Amino acid sequence: MIVAVHALIGAALGRLTRTRSQAALLGGASHVAVDMLPHRDLEIPQEAALLAGALTLIAAARGVDSRQFAGALGAAAPDTENLIGRIRGLPDDRLLLPCHNRCHGRKTSGVDGQLALALVSLALLLLPERP
Repeated sequence: MIVAVHALIGAALGRLTRTRSQAALLGGASHVAVDMLPHRDLEIPQEAALLAGALTLIAAARGVDSRQFAGALGAAAPDTENLIGRIRGLPDDRLLLPCHNRCHGRKTSGVDGQLALALVSLALLLLPERP
């Protein structure tokens, strides 16, 4: 899954929590579930640019000390393993996280599903907070 999509989903889920710690944990848990969906991963430079853009948008919308930003970081953090694996040239079966080596969604050529997830998550992120 494109790591920026993970971040946007984590941010949207962060609004459901009471604390930043809960948001980060929920974001991390969402990573596993979302990685089981069919998806296409991008090259590292594209992933990095999209993640930077997503985190900037989340920070601008909710602040870096928000539950949403914590959820985004929690959701994106597991892909550090993918980054290290790609840099070191490791095959997927050498990665440790189950969502990266055993229950990873099938690879697709398009990103339409991920775009839809990102847009829904973005809409939820931008909804006004209830008092």
